[in-house]
Amino acid sequence: MRWGLAASLVVATGATASADRCPSSRSPWIDGAHAQWSLACDMGDVKVYGWVDDTRRDGKCAVVRIGPVVGQNREFEACGSGTRETFSVTFDDQNVAEVTLRLR
Repeated sequence: MRWGLAASLVVATGATASADRCPSSRSPWIDGAHAQWSLACDMGDVKVYGWVDDTRRDGKCAVVRIGPVVGQNREFEACGSGTRETFSVTFDDQNVAEVTLRLR
């Protein structure tokens, strides 16, 4: 039981999130991951674009999760130290999204 509690505490402290409106940009770091993303609005839609880096040799992946107000969450991951993945996704009829950086 203690292992489960410790694991969830590590995930909670290792994640960084922001619920942002257009226009905005972030460049968060956590131990083992770095990302940069921007939100831009065009004609009532929000576009979230950027990249995520895995920065540590630990067998974990760096993950950016994007949660729109309406619609399916999207995840983009970089696995392997030094790996970078770029992403670009558009959500219709909204101007806000929650973006999270974490390890998995």
